[in-house]
Amino acid sequence: MDRAAVISVDGHVKASRDGFREYIETRYVERYDDWVCSVEGTPDGDNLNPAIGETAQWDSDRRLADLESNGVVAEVLFTNGLPFRSGTPRGGAIDPVLARQGRLAYNRWLADFCAAAPRRRAGQAVISFDDIDAAVADVHWAAGHGLGGIAMPALEPGGVFFFDPVLDPVWAACEDVGLPISQHGGLGAPAYEPPGFAAILTLALEHSFYSGRSLWQMVLGGVFDRFPGLQVVFVETGTIWIPQMLRELDRFLGKGDDWTGFAAFLARERQFNRRGADYWEQNCHAGASPFGPHDLRALEPITVDGDETVRVGPHKMMFGVDYPHFETIYPHTAPAVADLIGNHGLSEVEVRGILYQNAAAVYGFDLEALAPDIERIGFELAAEVPAPA
Repeated sequence: MDRAAVISVDGHVKASRDGFREYIETRYVERYDDWVCSVEGTPDGDNLNPAIGETAQWDSDRRLADLESNGVVAEVLFTNGLPFRSGTPRGGAIDPVLARQGRLAYNRWLADFCAAAPRRRAGQAVISFDDIDAAVADVHWAAGHGLGGIAMPALEPGGVFFFDPVLDPVWAACEDVGLPISQHGGLGAPAYEPPGFAAILTLALEHSFYSGRSLWQMVLGGVFDRFPGLQVVFVETGTIWIPQMLRELDRFLGKGDDWTGFAAFLARERQFNRRGADYWEQNCHAGASPFGPHDLRALEPITVDGDETVRVGPHKMMFGVDYPHFETIYPHTAPAVADLIGNHGLSEVEVRGILYQNAAAVYGFDLEALAPDIERIGFELAAEVPAPA
């Protein structure tokens, strides 16, 4: 296959409010109708680029056409809004029964939406850590209904920390069924008030910290030692912080007896046995989205102890378009692809990996089945990629 294409690891979808109704259990339909009336007149979606509009979230044919025009052959899909919930997913508590019904309805709809474009969508099921048995059941349901992964729940105040062994059945379920779990950026961050310029930029500056907590919590809690096959993807979390955090983790844990009793404490309490970079290599991946040349800085090695290096690694990086969010690079995906191709420090094999092959391996896309679509809508790996017609 000579031509290349993009598998975007960051897309957002939902049904319209009318479209969700048929996926609500009958006994909750009246309450759903009441909720729809209560949010009438508000945007139908958590984050939308006004130039793209609402229908891109649920119009399968329109979405395929838009993305094909930018050389995108397949997508990993996250929610852009749930039934019974208005505003962003972190915007206020709701009845836990209705919250669960909203997740179930979304996952049912998502399975059908992915089935409308066979082989080309990897939907990420929405689960909650509030009920471990239900979360495990939801993971198995997702695997049995053709979904391509699990969306990591937000770490909210009072929630279960990712190093808590109570979550082991969930990690085990993901490992057993072979589904990756994806940490999408922004979840669990504070809802800053009052809204405005300062709140937005504060969130932007702190984005990577709140998005990255699952990485060091899972390493420190020994999750990757107990579940070595578990795969975690950090999508739209930023990338530059990753090698720096791995270096800092190893530096901190390398402290000796100059910390009173620290070495003895570590020897007694630690649940992990390797360097942070080793866990990254075995269990973790970065979804750079919306992709920009700044993301390539994470590929630069950082020296540890004089001769060892940590970095994301081109075989661990993937490309995101973030359609149809406000910050998406659509319809200007071609210049971003050209920036990647024109980075002469990367081989053709590494470029292909970042554009689509790494995502195919992690999220289970069948490249042989996608080959005709890649040949039809893809591009040559030239120094410059022509803008789509």
